[in-house]
Amino acid sequence: MIGKGIESLIPKKDSSTNEERVRKDFIFWIETEKIKPNPYQPRKEFDEDSLQSLADSIKKYGMLQPIIVNKIEKKNEKGISCEYQIVAGERRWRAAKMLGLKQIPAIIKEQTNRERLEVALIENIQRKNLNPIDKAEAFNQLKKEFGLLDREIAKISGSSREAVTNTLRILGLPEEAKVALRNGVISEGHAKALLGAKEAKLINELLEEVISNGYSVRETERRVKERNAGAMAKKPEIKKSVESGVDEFLEKKVKQVLNLEDIKIEKKRSFIRLRFDFSSEDEINQWLKKLRK
Repeated sequence: MIGKGIESLIPKKDSSTNEERVRKDFIFWIETEKIKPNPYQPRKEFDEDSLQSLADSIKKYGMLQPIIVNKIEKKNEKGISCEYQIVAGERRWRAAKMLGLKQIPAIIKEQTNRERLEVALIENIQRKNLNPIDKAEAFNQLKKEFGLLDREIAKISGSSREAVTNTLRILGLPEEAKVALRNGVISEGHAKALLGAKEAKLINELLEEVISNGYSVRETERRVKERNAGAMAKKPEIKKSVESGVDEFLEKKVKQVLNLEDIKIEKKRSFIRLRFDFSSEDEINQWLKKLRK
């Protein structure tokens, strides 16, 4: 544990972030190897060039802001061992490992899994825009694993409910489009436009066009509308499964078997419906008696 020396190096900010709310907590020097990544970290990929720049900064100025960790105690043959799971500050921890630092400053906080995901999500959004796919998966985890509604996720992430809903829709893209979005080949706007194509095959065809021709988002939207209209026009007309002469024969047979005159046969794409009307319950009872005979 250290005193106010390092604490005085932590820059003050006007906005109130999660890390600043724990500024007054004790800061510990923790062995880097005992610190583990946050399994709820929304960011799945870390840019190596960005990490190297951060490592250069830490080497020159030191780590001016401690990371936040969760203490995890594990029982073993020798008793109880401790390790620490990152809540916020994974980029700083990775940069410190690149430098070979044996210890780094950290604040220990007890948080639930949901709180760890929330803090990691907020940190990533505030510091550097998350990859759209990573953000969508984080939102989906809050929704599925912790039962949060879109409006609750919006409040946590500082977004609108509509923005959260639209971000979650991205997960409905075929894998090829998600990879292109994650790698920055297409933008989030392109991805949302492609979703209008609905069918995976059509989305993948349009994806190739967008990448090959360098379409803007607006042009992508236009191409989606054109292709949708073309796909509808190409659909063959559904032929009647029974010709009119067969219809009359079928209707005659049904009337004969059911002993009814007023019967209507309605043919749909995937089924045939028989419809017959009665004017009263007595009429139904009379008809049932005839059937029993």
